[in-house]
Amino acid sequence: MKNIFITGGSKGIGKELVKTFARLGHQVVFTYQYSAESAQKIVDELHAEGFPNVYTFKCDMGNEADVKALFRGNKEILKDVDVLINNAGIRDSKLNANPKPFLMTSSAEWWEVMHNNVNGVMNTSRAVLPSMIKRKNGRIINVTSLAGIKGNPGQSAYAASKAAINCFSKSLSKEVKGMGIIINCVAPGFIETDMVDNLPDQYVSNRVGNSLLKRMGTTDEISNFISYLALECPEFLINQEIVIDGGMN
Repeated sequence: MKNIFITGGSKGIGKELVKTFARLGHQVVFTYQYSAESAQKIVDELHAEGFPNVYTFKCDMGNEADVKALFRGNKEILKDVDVLINNAGIRDSKLNANPKPFLMTSSAEWWEVMHNNVNGVMNTSRAVLPSMIKRKNGRIINVTSLAGIKGNPGQSAYAASKAAINCFSKSLSKEVKGMGIIINCVAPGFIETDMVDNLPDQYVSNRVGNSLLKRMGTTDEISNFISYLALECPEFLINQEIVIDGGMN
């Protein structure tokens, strides 16, 4: 049984990840920031199915003090994380729920997205790496985005944050080479989650029309692929950003 730590596990891809790993028999710890009811519902559902090793905690992953407190307060559960999946992130600032061009975006809005997305990955990496290095074993999977590769209008901060996470991951992977730690990124394209719910229909239609499959991806397609990276794939697959986008790219 592996100890899996997933950030942002109360909805979308994160929710599917929690269910996938729990149903495979692993211990799963996941965080949420706002959706306490949704997070507890997932825990209750999995416990009812006979998977008791599922835990959830409220944490602002972009806040270093919050992350440190989470790991200090739950040492027995989080002392030896085998797989870290950094999934938590925001597309738009909570100051403004709709995408808008860079010149119409305030510095506060822009940096809020960067701060949340990039700091979250940095904070969790600082928390789990010492144990992974000591044990010479561990896998880190950072969820990026096709937007971080190709860019998206109205999403300059989001795209920049995901590109930054990819380059951070590649640099970190080289720093820990030879220590038994495998780091990769997964860059989904358009996936059926609440993150795309408020996008204009025409925008979504145009993007989906550019894919080979002419549809959005599903959360279970992403989750199944990430579980393969976390549990089964050879260590020779390392330091990559792997696109899974239905041929959109």
